[in-house]
Amino acid sequence: MNYDAIIIGAGPAGLLAATKIAKAGHNVMVLEEHEKVGEPDHCAGLLSSSGLRSLNIKPIADVVQNTVSGARIYAPSGHSIFIERGQREAFVVDRRRFDSWLARNAVDRGAKIATSSKVMHITDSKTGTRTVKTSNQNYDTKTVVIAEGIRSVLSKSVGFSVVSKSNKLPAYQYEVKGVDIEEDLVEMFYGRQLAPGFFAWIIPLGEGRARVGLAAKNKSKIRLDSALHQHPIISKKLKKAKILRGMGGTVLVCQPLSRVSIDGIVIVGDTAGMVKATTGGGVIIGGLTAQIGGDVINSALHEDDYSGKKLSRYDRQCKSLYFRELQTMYMTQKALTSLTDKGLDSIVRDAQELGLLDVVRREGDMDLQGKVIRKLVSDPRTFLLSLRAMRYINPFL
Repeated sequence: MNYDAIIIGAGPAGLLAATKIAKAGHNVMVLEEHEKVGEPDHCAGLLSSSGLRSLNIKPIADVVQNTVSGARIYAPSGHSIFIERGQREAFVVDRRRFDSWLARNAVDRGAKIATSSKVMHITDSKTGTRTVKTSNQNYDTKTVVIAEGIRSVLSKSVGFSVVSKSNKLPAYQYEVKGVDIEEDLVEMFYGRQLAPGFFAWIIPLGEGRARVGLAAKNKSKIRLDSALHQHPIISKKLKKAKILRGMGGTVLVCQPLSRVSIDGIVIVGDTAGMVKATTGGGVIIGGLTAQIGGDVINSALHEDDYSGKKLSRYDRQCKSLYFRELQTMYMTQKALTSLTDKGLDSIVRDAQELGLLDVVRREGDMDLQGKVIRKLVSDPRTFLLSLRAMRYINPFL
């Protein structure tokens, strides 16, 4: 079967690219290896309202589980800072329903979706295009969008670099009920003993339910189970909680790959490293860059030119619009990871005492955090905060 574009992977990035290309009138097929779109889910499901507006999508009520207006961040000592801007900052979504809803939107625009269709190989076809081979069918296509997530097996097979294993952190989370939390606040917990390399989180779902999870350099489930019973704050909040289900996953803490297109193929989303290293979130940034990829492919199809040179406009636009932001967030996460618990305590305490939270509230953006980070770096008070925190850099990293 012949297509203008084959999308490999029916996550948000792949589906948003598919929608963009199909909307332009092109023949699009989405291949998803699992039986159902959106399953299994392994995401915290926290999406900024501003990011969703940037994507020009408004989730239906059936998808949204809760809304949050701020965050409380805990240092290892238990000292916390509160960040909010007096407005609804984010939606908490059911990722299974969210992804299914995106799939319906893609189909409404003309895309086709085949589930239980695991792609085995991508090869050059005799006509100079590409052949995408699944376990039960072959598809000839002019262009390919690889949105296979963190696996990167296919992208590596056609010559792309991949996100290093050291930048992939194991994560685990539970959905629970019976929690004693603030229903409109996300809570984040830092500590080298609790979650080395990242943090733990509690995301309210409403009506006494929540997602509680943790990502770390190793032993994420063991660390999370320990926190539920022994962490002085988390254990208290979840003292009467009942676990409804658990799910494992991987959090990416990386920079975007330097090359995201070749002849006839682009890579998007997690496959391309389009994530916020500070939080591991990739739906919004991955979606925005996937839409750029879709626009570039539309232009290539219109001009009947699928060369690497033509598709490299995708690379240039991503770099121009987002790479600086993503690299800034990556360097910030690396800096936080280098600190001991005393250093993290110092950062949280001094940020409040020096009045830096006002900058965050005024300039903050959940998705494009580079702007507020650079604003903070240029503030003399941040220099003082850094001097204090530098005493606690871990020399063994």
